[in-house]
Amino acid sequence: MAETTYVPVTVHCSCLSHQYHFVNINLNWTDAQAYCRENYTDLATIDNMKEMKRVTESVGSDYTGKAWIGLKKGTSWRWHWSSAEGGTGYTNWDTGEPNAQVTWPGIWDMTPCDEKHPFICYDDNLILVNRTTTWNEALNYCRTNYLDLVSVHNEEIQYWVSRMAEKASTDHVWLGLRFSCYLNFWFWVSAENVCYQNWETNNTNFCGNTGAVQSKYPHYWVSLPETMQLNFICSKCPSMTDPRTQYLQNCQNV
Repeated sequence: MAETTYVPVTVHCSCLSHQYHFVNINLNWTDAQAYCRENYTDLATIDNMKEMKRVTESVGSDYTGKAWIGLKKGTSWRWHWSSAEGGTGYTNWDTGEPNAQVTWPGIWDMTPCDEKHPFICYDDNLILVNRTTTWNEALNYCRTNYLDLVSVHNEEIQYWVSRMAEKASTDHVWLGLRFSCYLNFWFWVSAENVCYQNWETNNTNFCGNTGAVQSKYPHYWVSLPETMQLNFICSKCPSMTDPRTQYLQNCQNV
């Protein structure tokens, strides 16, 4: 019987998607997975070239070895991510068929799962909360337990919000978006302007309404009464344009 094998590679932080953590401890794939699930979210998943770049940048130029990521070959002999996020769309395999060697930097190769290597964990910067609350209750929950209700400033954040929303138990999911009756415009609770927009056609601007995203494709934004009971998405870190970012950076440098 052929041996079940798993993959090594290597890590970076982005508030847009995953926050990566390089752990310089030599463990086999299964123990590395358990460590990541206990201390972070899971072993690293990599969905596109931008994330691959963040992964490689996070390790630093001094490291030239191998590192586990969360890619495994299951019983059906198809590759899957440890986080159960589905199959592998983006890949970065070495030339030809996967083999038993690992090269660096950033090339994926198949390696026996009992080998011991450092590894890369990830933390989700966006958290879907599967409880139904009003918009104000969602805002208070996020600010108490994380940072804020999520703000969506570009297509990349919209992509990750859409993926989170698909796991919701409600048809829509609260965003950190509110309509100002006095100023007659939409704003993010992070105090940022609404530049990027993804509104449903014929969206209405009602006084006191708040913004939500459709949980299913095409994931448009909609205006809903703030008293509706919906799931919601919290953010764990501010964007670079959030005025709180500089404050947090200053605190970390003290």
